[in-house]
Amino acid sequence: MSDTNSVSGDVAFRDLQTFVSVATTGSFRSAAERMYTSQPAVSRAIARLERAVGAELFERGPRGARMTAAGAIVAEHAQRIAGSLAALRTDLSEGLQSRIRLGAAATAAGSYLAPFLAEWIPAHPTVRVEVIEDGAAKLRERLAAGECDLAIVSMPAGDKLEAVPLAHLTVRAYFPRGHALDDGRGTMTVEELIPYPLVLNDTNFIAGRLFVQECEAAGLFPRIVYRSNVGQTLAALAEAGLGVAVFGDTVDLRGYNLASRAVHTQEGNRMGRELAVAWPRAETPRWVREFGTELAAFQKRRAARQR
Repeated sequence: MSDTNSVSGDVAFRDLQTFVSVATTGSFRSAAERMYTSQPAVSRAIARLERAVGAELFERGPRGARMTAAGAIVAEHAQRIAGSLAALRTDLSEGLQSRIRLGAAATAAGSYLAPFLAEWIPAHPTVRVEVIEDGAAKLRERLAAGECDLAIVSMPAGDKLEAVPLAHLTVRAYFPRGHALDDGRGTMTVEELIPYPLVLNDTNFIAGRLFVQECEAAGLFPRIVYRSNVGQTLAALAEAGLGVAVFGDTVDLRGYNLASRAVHTQEGNRMGRELAVAWPRAETPRWVREFGTELAAFQKRRAARQR
């Protein structure tokens, strides 16, 4: 017999709700009061969930219930499920025709999306756009998991994705004007950065990953003193003299007074990647594809005007 309240064949949504209630209150008794049920009913729900996932989710003690490591993982997934249901209720109540979930790094969101959405959203009032911020590596995983409809990723996109070229990202080193590296040359090698403290992106982001990979290939050990996923934060740290910042040239640096040089690989090529807006080839709605192609066309026109 099917259970209409089930998330899968094994886990009932009501049990997940009970789990979240225990996790947030820290007590089986408080969770029972919040859900207007009995404490034994809460205990049975948690026991069913633990059997379904094959792990103990709470450590019971005199001071209440504390989540285990497995419980923390279940809590993360339960929050995603609750978020999806909340979005579903919003879609149904507002009667929206469609929703687009776009994955992008924070820097790409500021550089490419803001000017595009300023024009696109007023022309498409029935479409809701949600931006999911993450690094390029994670965004590919999110696309595969169906957590976003399209995303800005690095090329090559792979066989399972349809991609439209968007822009080129070049990795650059940024430092205050008058710094020892501010010698008038336009490029530099990774070796030249090794003597300095560095601030850069996490390796889930394109610039951070490329730089670390190049250092590893050359047998170099950079002195990384700070990591951030936001380019403007790295720029502010470099301007304050806390280190040389290494990140992509897609960051909007208006208001900063920094010099920069492009970073080269050992082969003498500029370090960087082609960026594209991509979506799964299969089962992608028409309006999502149109959004992606319009974003790429907008950026192409914008880049031409800025030359």
